Amino acid sequence: MMRRMEAVAVDPRTQTWEVDRPLYRVYFHDAEGVSDQYEVTGADVDEVIVWAEAQRGPRTYVLYVCVASDGLGLLRLAGNDPHAPELPTGPSPVGLLGSTEPDVDQ
Repeated sequence: MMRRMEAVAVDPRTQTWEVDRPLYRVYFHDAEGVSDQYEVTGADVDEVIVWAEAQRGPRTYVLYVCVASDGLGLLRLAGNDPHAPELPTGPSPVGLLGSTEPDVDQ
């Protein structure tokens, strides 16, 4: 099923933190199910994509940004894990972190 992209206006005042130098992980997957994982630092996301494309060969890859919050979490930025179970489609995640409408009275 094709996902539909959505873009909505947000209130930047709802942001509570930012990471200026993110840590990335790139997981390469081959046709036999073997994977190689790398951590990448000192680069912006576009540089990591260029590096991953140059390294992938016949493999696919998934690019994540690492988030430290009650342990290490991964947010997928690009690619798909061929071994991940297919998730059911549901409501749009847009706005799940709170209202996306600016509150002009604050």
